[in-house]
Amino acid sequence: MHRTSVEYRNGVESFLNYAFTNAGGSKLIVCPCNKCKVGHNRYFTRDVVAHHLMFNGFWPDYKEWVHHEGLTFEPLSSFFPSKGQNANSSEVESGFGEIDTMRILNDLFGINNADIIGDDSGVPIFHHDDVGDEECNGDLSSGDQRIEQGVISTVDDDVVYERLLEQAEQELYEGSKCSKLSFLLHLFHLKCMYGWSIKSFDMLLQLLGTIFPQINPLPSSWSKCKQLLKDLGLEYEKIHACPNDCILYWGGREKQESCDKCHASRWKDVERKLPAKVLRYFPLIPRLRRFYKSSKIAEDMIWHDRHRIKDGVLRHPADGKAWEKFDQQYSDFALDPRNVRLGLASDGFNPFRVMSSTHSTWPVLLIPYNLPPWLCMKQSSIILSMIIPGEKAPGMDIDVYLQPLVKELLQLWNGVDAYDAYTRKRFMLRAALHSTTSDFPAYANLSGWSTKGRFACPSCGMNTQSIWLENGRKFCYMGHRRWLRQNHPFDMIRMDLMGV
Repeated sequence: MHRTSVEYRNGVESFLNYAFTNAGGSKLIVCPCNKCKVGHNRYFTRDVVAHHLMFNGFWPDYKEWVHHEGLTFEPLSSFFPSKGQNANSSEVESGFGEIDTMRILNDLFGINNADIIGDDSGVPIFHHDDVGDEECNGDLSSGDQRIEQGVISTVDDDVVYERLLEQAEQELYEGSKCSKLSFLLHLFHLKCMYGWSIKSFDMLLQLLGTIFPQINPLPSSWSKCKQLLKDLGLEYEKIHACPNDCILYWGGREKQESCDKCHASRWKDVERKLPAKVLRYFPLIPRLRRFYKSSKIAEDMIWHDRHRIKDGVLRHPADGKAWEKFDQQYSDFALDPRNVRLGLASDGFNPFRVMSSTHSTWPVLLIPYNLPPWLCMKQSSIILSMIIPGEKAPGMDIDVYLQPLVKELLQLWNGVDAYDAYTRKRFMLRAALHSTTSDFPAYANLSGWSTKGRFACPSCGMNTQSIWLENGRKFCYMGHRRWLRQNHPFDMIRMDLMGV
């Protein structure tokens, strides 16, 4: 079970009640968390044990509660729901939890708690309960759509769902408890987690097909697996760029063969049509919609409004003055807690691990601040928006590459149609950029304010106290202590050195 779930917290509370009730009046018990592991001299009070269990979880090998300091305890399953216990035990024994592929498909296509029937043509139609389209004012007219009881379903979605459903219902081999789709998702997960190369992934697929002929045919290569990724909504766009970072061949420039500013060719190989530079862009709107297609994540997305402790202590961006001031200025945006506040972070790195090389690739990341603190900064929650190619950093030309993201943010500010699986209603999803996180040089690129020269301080602006040193041929900034309170020890040292 996830340690933030209500079931897990209730199970821990039930276990502690039983443990200390049967501890013979002792106020200490051996801690069964995953860090202490019922070790010698690991006796703690109830509060400490509860803290350990919430942060470290139970020790997986300590699940039969037999002898606990001379006492015989109830089995762990008596404190937790059997469904969660079975899933947890399976995950501990095998190292992998079985992926609930049907839940993933239902979340992806918005069929939570829906009855699936077929029409005369055999194409599934999804009937939701109380979808509530009357609350949605968005434009839903694009594409070939079929409307059944207020549910909008495209023919393309039906075909994709049918293709994925076939793999989800197909056993990996006869008698297997794992479906073909679940197995492929596990492979994708491992490839991402441990950085498998495409060649190694291809060889693994070929090996599995050779050694285990009883397995239902798997895709023979990574390129053939890409269709599955596309069906799951994990595709991205390739946008050609000028090699000198002048323009993107995008938004009316798709057919241009050269840059209209520096006149550089679009291609590094004209005959084979190989682009000189390619921006990988991951559309934002589909990913925000997918957050709300999962009932669990949709509930977490309103945590900042429904479950946050509002006692004046800064624990979350929603406790900060920037969030509060934004709500006051745009009260219509703040009315719906489902509207997304995003943080943007970017910096350059060398993907080739050659420290002597100056290659600099820039990923742009988006963080959904609606989620609780223990979720919004997790790798699974952070949205990769784009990968700006090297080998040189984009510098002040980063705004050229941010054009697709800015366009989607402007669209999200006006609102797009989305389905909330938690409330089972459609709504207008809006989003805003709350803040950016970067080092000082990257701050200059993102904001457009030069952090070098006479007016380097973005806070002081034209009032920056700077002195040009002729000998050193550089600027020196003497006013960096100007914001200290009067009679501060550091400020007194500065005044002594200046002879004041």
